[in-house]
Amino acid sequence: MDFEIDTQKICEDLQGTDRRQKTTVLGDLRDKIKDSPKSVSTERLADIFDELYLHLLKSYHDRFESVRDHAVQAVNAFLGILPPMDFHLMNVVSTLAERMGQAETVEPSEEIRLQYISQLNLMVCQYAKMGNVGVFRECYPLVVKILIKSIKDEYPVVQREGCTTLVNLARVAESLELRPHIDSLLVALYGMLNHKHAQARISAVEAIGRLSLHMDASGEGMRRLFNEVSPLLMDTMPLVRREVGQMGILMLMELLDRYSFFERILPLVLCCLKDESPEVLNHIYPQWVECGKLYFNENEAELTKQEISDLPAENYPENVKRPTIGCRALVQRSLRLLSLITRETSDWKDNVRLHALKLLYQFVLHAEAAMTAKFFEIYGDLAHACIDPVAEVSAEAAKVADLMGRLLSYDAWIDHGFDGLERFARESYMRCFYHMFTSALGGTYDQLLKLAKLLRTTDYSHTLKPTFQLYILKLLDTIIDKSLQIDAGYDELMELYESVYVTAFKVMALSYSINSNGNEDVNRGQMLIERIVDLEKTTIAKIHERWFHLALKDVENLDAALEENSEPVMMLDGLINMALIRDTYFADLMEKVKLVFEHCCDSAQVKIFSSLSVATLFWSKTMNVERERSTQILSEFVSQIVEPYLTWKAGSNAEAMRSLAMATLCALAQGAESESAEVLPSLAKHMPGLLEDRNVTTRHYAIKAVVYFRDMSVEDLKPLAYATMQRMDDPSAGIRVLAALAVGKLKPKFSDSETEAEHEKEVWDAFVKRAMDLMLLYHESPEKDIRNSVEVSLKVLVRSHPEAWAERFPRALAMAQKKDQLNELFNRLTIEEETEPED
Repeated sequence: MDFEIDTQKICEDLQGTDRRQKTTVLGDLRDKIKDSPKSVSTERLADIFDELYLHLLKSYHDRFESVRDHAVQAVNAFLGILPPMDFHLMNVVSTLAERMGQAETVEPSEEIRLQYISQLNLMVCQYAKMGNVGVFRECYPLVVKILIKSIKDEYPVVQREGCTTLVNLARVAESLELRPHIDSLLVALYGMLNHKHAQARISAVEAIGRLSLHMDASGEGMRRLFNEVSPLLMDTMPLVRREVGQMGILMLMELLDRYSFFERILPLVLCCLKDESPEVLNHIYPQWVECGKLYFNENEAELTKQEISDLPAENYPENVKRPTIGCRALVQRSLRLLSLITRETSDWKDNVRLHALKLLYQFVLHAEAAMTAKFFEIYGDLAHACIDPVAEVSAEAAKVADLMGRLLSYDAWIDHGFDGLERFARESYMRCFYHMFTSALGGTYDQLLKLAKLLRTTDYSHTLKPTFQLYILKLLDTIIDKSLQIDAGYDELMELYESVYVTAFKVMALSYSINSNGNEDVNRGQMLIERIVDLEKTTIAKIHERWFHLALKDVENLDAALEENSEPVMMLDGLINMALIRDTYFADLMEKVKLVFEHCCDSAQVKIFSSLSVATLFWSKTMNVERERSTQILSEFVSQIVEPYLTWKAGSNAEAMRSLAMATLCALAQGAESESAEVLPSLAKHMPGLLEDRNVTTRHYAIKAVVYFRDMSVEDLKPLAYATMQRMDDPSAGIRVLAALAVGKLKPKFSDSETEAEHEKEVWDAFVKRAMDLMLLYHESPEKDIRNSVEVSLKVLVRSHPEAWAERFPRALAMAQKKDQLNELFNRLTIEEETEPED
């Protein structure tokens, strides 16, 4: 095949001004060189290039972009075929430096700049392939200028090509020759680490990693390198994080002075091992194992002995693969870095705190028991992280604490753990301790008792923080779990369970008082108490009767002017609601209530009285004593707590307390129906005034309680009866309805003496007739509820007093406006009266 190139004509054409002619000539030259037959010797091609290179390189400065483009391609064709020569290298690099190594941007075209840097990359690869990279040392200053300019280019593709060229150069360069230029190259690369394109950041990290192998480790440059690259471990793009990990792997495997920098290199790799992206973890983990093998081989004599007795912890976390001994040894020699990691757990940025905790998890996983000595140094920071406001961060801190409890030496850290709880009675330390203590296998009786008593103190069990309360209950649950695994006598276990019960009940009481509706902490506490009940094979009632008075004794400072939201008042309120009223602690409870009524503020008194009112509804269920004893206790309760507040006193608080006293009396009548029949009559003298009280609530409860005043003489019942009947004129519709129903339920106890009984019946008949008149009048009311109530009561009175009915009905009919309606009532009641015996 003919291979002729007229170099003279090409040179003449390139000196012309015709753009089309020059691009055609350059294009033909490029094609001929690329397609040159194998028979053409490299000497021949070299001669052609020697004749043309000046004109070709001059075309790099042509004003037409297409000419410059074809000129670069033609030179590339020669460089791809010719063997490396210093002469060619210096000429081409010098020209590239003129076009792309200046402070200002000489080449305006982004595409041409990309071709320039690609041409430099081609030469680097060609010379490296031939083993002649050393010839670059004379033109390193020019090459570095070109690389820096490309790295700072505005065109991302040019930047990435510049990084690729630098990586290829660093792979084959001699460290001593490249080292003087490393700092300037790194400064340019650091500017790319914040590039908006992820691929640009990846290229920059790769180049920095390669350059790090040539750095002088004794200077400050290495420290800055780590500071610049480390933030990318939190990059939003997984591939960027992976490249940072890859850089760490490279340094662990190839950096000559890597032993001096393990503490700074390891975070780059360990963070990737906890990465949420599988493509990061799956890429880095196998290489991390290889790093461990390398370290093991380099320290085989020492690690072989350690490997013989190197057994995993009994409670090693499930679904977690244990690192190899080489990987663990790598981390164990770098524990000084822990102080830096834990300091970052308090950073103001959420992602920095999360990143630090993930890194700490990997440190614990690899260091295992060797990290025990560092526990006290990181306890406070980890505890603070456990209550981080960001849920993801606090959850990661909990995982770290759980892992520490499993892998650290229990006997060595437990005393420090207790010390933190005693010195800093805070939720942070308690939550951290909970996660560690729960996951650990250890725990003696003395330690469990010490912990239970510590939680019983006011610093812990009297807290009003819901999350603090939750973790106290969780820790108590752990104490019970561990109590099943220790050797302890019955009396010892009873002492332990006593402290657990008292603590749990106080926490439950406060939690209930804060939020009584659907409270998770109360439910958890109930389950805790039920566990104690099952272990002791008893009942909840007996547990309360045995230990509840201890919880009451811990309610202190009630002899002060406390508000309803103060801790002592809230605890007493919760205790009353949770355990109600029982015989064994009745006296203690009354003393606490009296203190509240005597010293505390109005709102606190109302709160406690309200809870007592609810508790009395369950009197018959909680008073597991004989009837006489129950009646005696009820009498004391009424005389000491209720009756003093039934009398009228001025003031809004007195009015509220009077309403609550009446509500409590009404609740007692329902909760202790048989006992109240003996106690209520003594309070009859207060009822007429209460039925006419200004407060509608007081009247409401008074009218409901009236029906429970039974077995009273006509003389004693008469004031109540007339006062009740007057309530049928009450402004409140609800009270009018209750009064109409109550009138029919009032029944006196007549005297055994016939003479007196006859007189009493006349007196009562007079009341019944008056009541019938009033009810017949109200039967014409437009209110449906009052008509129904009247009919119910009349039905009772007609049956018990037919003569009075026969007398009063005609009288009412004569005055009635709705006679048809009244006749219908008469017919219904008469029919029901006649059919009653048949039923």
